Amino acid sequence: MDQNFAQRLNNIRLFADELPSALIIHRADTLEIVYMNSTGLNILGTTLEDLQALGPDLYYVKYFNTEDSNDYVPKIMHIMRSQSNEQVSYFQQVRVPQNTDWQLFVSNTKVFARNEAGETTHLITTAGLIDPVHHITSKVNRVMEEINFLRNNNPLFLTLTKREKEVLKCMAVGNNSGEIAEALFISPATADTHRRNIRSKLNLKNNYDAVKFAQAYNLV
Repeated sequence: MDQNFAQRLNNIRLFADELPSALIIHRADTLEIVYMNSTGLNILGTTLEDLQALGPDLYYVKYFNTEDSNDYVPKIMHIMRSQSNEQVSYFQQVRVPQNTDWQLFVSNTKVFARNEAGETTHLITTAGLIDPVHHITSKVNRVMEEINFLRNNNPLFLTLTKREKEVLKCMAVGNNSGEIAEALFISPATADTHRRNIRSKLNLKNNYDAVKFAQAYNLV
């Protein structure tokens, strides 16, 4: 281990356990956990040795909603390649042993160490649980639910034609086949066919499902 890095890590250890949030240091190349403070270990109900034995891949699968990574990993890759001192802030859904539901954390990541060539060797992250009773939590949870809905249903939505998206918009505001036909200058029979196809493609059970798709994809 680089002597300068070892000294910086030792300095972190002197106060990290006093922090109210989790603090984690990863290797940049493998994402192996080098250090996690007691706050983080207590949240996950584990030890550093067990996390290191688990390995980076299983660690993320076990504790995190891995789909979230599509949003923040590119940003972290950017700060690793740049020479700036930027940090990336993002939300993470974490599942801890004592709770089967996802818990929402706000995390901040920045470069912790570079080698002599300027390449990033280690990252440092702090992660704090958002208070479930805080007024912002319900708003953030709604946003995360919508993001998950988009991720899960995007392949279905992409099967719709341009005309079917127009019909879906009309369905979401409560228009019947006659009203849809009049608005889109098509026959009622054609409107009926489009509605059947949309219900089949999106697995819609009722009009509420149509509204949910239309809202998620900004059709209404």
